[in-house]
Amino acid sequence: MFKSVHPIGDSDPQRVPVRDLAPSIAFYVFVLGFKVVDVDANRARLQRDAVEIQLERNDLDPEQFSLYFEVADVVALREEYDAKLLHPSPLRVDDHGGNRYQVFFAKEPYGVCFCLGSKMN
Repeated sequence: MFKSVHPIGDSDPQRVPVRDLAPSIAFYVFVLGFKVVDVDANRARLQRDAVEIQLERNDLDPEQFSLYFEVADVVALREEYDAKLLHPSPLRVDDHGGNRYQVFFAKEPYGVCFCLGSKMN
């Protein structure tokens, strides 16, 4: 379950840059597990569980764009993405703000990088 989304750096989850909307939507739906909420010629709102993002044709560089998704079960999500041949990074433990998180990284084919993780008890 996706619980929340947070920008990394100057990234905005409501302005995820894409060059070509249709193939990007297909990737986010069929590989990342999002569903389409709304779409027009230049943007698409997508949702997975409690998280909503917006893909947008804009001048931002996807290679400079990163998001953090907090998920309920990072191990299960990593296995899901590995089975879909996304090639996620190995799991690791990171410290942030005095908390420990189990995380992995994945990159979509258009350049956007994702950190996905769960807070450890």
